[in-house]
Amino acid sequence: MQTHSAPTGMPLLARLKSFLTGGFARNVATLAGGAAVAQFLPLLLAPLLTRLYSPAEFGVLAIYIAWLSNLAVLATARYELAIVLPEDPRRAANLMGLAIGITFAVSLLSALVMEPGSEWLAARAGEPALAPWLRWLPLSLCLSGLMQAWANWNNRHERYKANASGRMAQAVSMMAVQVGCGLAGFATGGLVMGQMAGQAASLVVQAWRDLRERFGFRHQVSLAGMRSVAREYAEFPRVNAPHAFVAALQDTLTVTLLTVLSGSTVVGLFGLMMRVLKLPAALVGQAVAQVTYRDLAAARNEGRPLVPLLKKSLVVLLLLSLIPFGIILGAGDILFAFVFGESWRDAGRYAQALAPYILFHFIASPLGMVPLVIDRQRIAFAFTVVGSVLFLGCIAVGNFLWNDLTAACWLTSAVMSVYFITYFVWLFRAAR
Repeated sequence: MQTHSAPTGMPLLARLKSFLTGGFARNVATLAGGAAVAQFLPLLLAPLLTRLYSPAEFGVLAIYIAWLSNLAVLATARYELAIVLPEDPRRAANLMGLAIGITFAVSLLSALVMEPGSEWLAARAGEPALAPWLRWLPLSLCLSGLMQAWANWNNRHERYKANASGRMAQAVSMMAVQVGCGLAGFATGGLVMGQMAGQAASLVVQAWRDLRERFGFRHQVSLAGMRSVAREYAEFPRVNAPHAFVAALQDTLTVTLLTVLSGSTVVGLFGLMMRVLKLPAALVGQAVAQVTYRDLAAARNEGRPLVPLLKKSLVVLLLLSLIPFGIILGAGDILFAFVFGESWRDAGRYAQALAPYILFHFIASPLGMVPLVIDRQRIAFAFTVVGSVLFLGCIAVGNFLWNDLTAACWLTSAVMSVYFITYFVWLFRAAR
C-alpha cells in the first residue's frame, strides 16, 4: 500500500494538506467514522441504561467483560496479529486458518472448565451473581477470537469499511438488546446478552465478504502450511500472548480488587467511568492502530524509515485527546451526575482523577503496534509487566493509606504519567 508523506522541507500548511489528503488519514477516517457511530450510540443511550440497570448490575457486567477480555487475548494465541506481516498471501491464509482453529480449541477448553466450575469461580471472585453468566463466557470467547482474526484479515486486504461496519453493527445490536431487556426487567442478563448479540452481529458483518465467497481462502490453507507459519511466527504466542494477557490481567485484577474491597456497586461506578474515559481510544485509537500497523509493516518490508510514521501517529493522537480529557479533568463529577444521574457522581470523581493516566494510555495503545513490527516484543512485555504492577500497586496502596478510591486514582495518574513518558522515549529510540 502506498503511503503519502511530505518532504521534510515542505511548509507546515503544505505538509498538513498532504497528510489530510493522504491514504493514512483517509483510512483512519474510514475506521474512525464507523467507530464514531459505534461509540456514539452507546454513549447516547447510556443515560437510559444507567436508569434501567443499577450500578451493582453494571458491576457484574464489568467483571464478566474483564474476564472475557483477559481470556480473549489467548483465543488465537495472537497469531491473528501476524496475518498482515507476510508478503506471501498463502502464508497469510494459513495464519488465518491457524487463528480460527486455535479459537475453536480454546473456546471448547474454556467450556469444559466453566460448565462445572462457574459457581466456584464466581464465589472466588467475590460476586456469586456472576455464576450463571460464566457458562456463556466460552461463546463470547469464541466470537471474540473470530472477530480479532477477521479484523486483521480485513486489515491486510485494506477492507477498512468492513471493519468499520462491523463495529457499527456491534453497537446497534448490543444497544437494542440491552435496552429491550432492561425495559422487560431482565436485570444483569440483559447486559450480558446484549454484549454477546453485539459480538455476533459484528462477526457476521466483518466476515460477510468471505461468507459470500464460501471462505475462498480455505483452498490455500493446509496442515503443513499452518505448522510452517506457526513455527515462523512462534514469537507471537511465546512473547506477545503473555504480554497481552498481562496487560488485560491488569483490568481483571483491578475489578477483582475493587470487588473485594468495596463491592460490586463501586465496581459498576468504576467500570462505567473507564468505559467513558476510554471512549476516545475506541473511537479513534483503534482506527489509528490498525492503519499504523498496516503502514509500519509495509514500510518495514520496503526498507523505509519508521520514525516519521510514528511521529505522525503520536501528533494525531495527542491533538485529538487534549480537549476531551481536559473537559473531564475540569468537570468530570458534574458531567457524570448530569448525564447518568446523581447516583453516578462518584464515577465522575474517579474520571477526573484518572484523566491524565487515560490520556497517556490513549496515546500509547496504538503505538504499541511498533514493537511487533521491529521485533522488540520482549522489552515491550517487560514494560507492560512493570506498568501493570505500578497501576495495581497504586490502587491498592491508595486505598490502604486513605481508604478513598478517588485519592488512589490521583496517585495512579501521577505515577503512570512518568511511566508512559519513559515508554515513549524507549519506543522512539527502538524505532530508529
